[in-house]
Amino acid sequence: TPDGSVQEVSSTSLRKGDQVKVIAGDMIPADGEVIQGLGSVDESAITGESAPVLKQPGTDIASSVTGGTRLLSDELTIRITADPGQ
Repeated sequence: TPDGSVQEVSSTSLRKGDQVKVIAGDMIPADGEVIQGLGSVDESAITGESAPVLKQPGTDIASSVTGGTRLLSDELTIRITADPGQ
C-alpha cells in the first residue's frame, strides 16, 4: 500500500509494478523480479531440475522468479513484472 503497510491480496489482483513479500513455504504468485532478500526457490515444476535455485537481487537470472514456483527458505520481496494473463 502507499503508506508502506502490508496486506494480503489474491494473486489475480496483482498488477505489473506491485510488490509482494513471499515467505518460506509460499508459492510465488506471479512472474517477477527479486528486489530484496535471499532465498532458495523450487523451480522443478518449470525446469525439471530438482535442485533449488538461489534467488537474490542483482543479475537477471538470479533475480527472476516464475509464478507457480515455491520459495523453500527465508523470504523475498518481489516486484511483479507482468499483468495477469500476459
